[in-house]
Amino acid sequence: MASKRQLIEVDETTATRLRERADAQGISVAEVVAGLTALAESPVEISPEELAALDRQWAAIQSGEEGVVPHDQVARWLETWGTPDYKPFPMK
Repeated sequence: MASKRQLIEVDETTATRLRERADAQGISVAEVVAGLTALAESPVEISPEELAALDRQWAAIQSGEEGVVPHDQVARWLETWGTPDYKPFPMK
């Protein structure tokens, strides 16, 4: 059964980013949007232990402690998201 198509307007920057992500994954823009929608609706499950660890890490950051990974290294990695250069974060 074919689904009914709808036109959804987005700004040019968003359209470009959606096309780039679709091209990088070899899928259509509609599939990218469907996947992002499903992801947004998925509940995030986190154990009490994981939540406590995140709370401790956040408290350390707020108190001025430097993180385990330098900010500039994380920022460079984040810039690769959605590009052909993306790779999982290199954990030491």
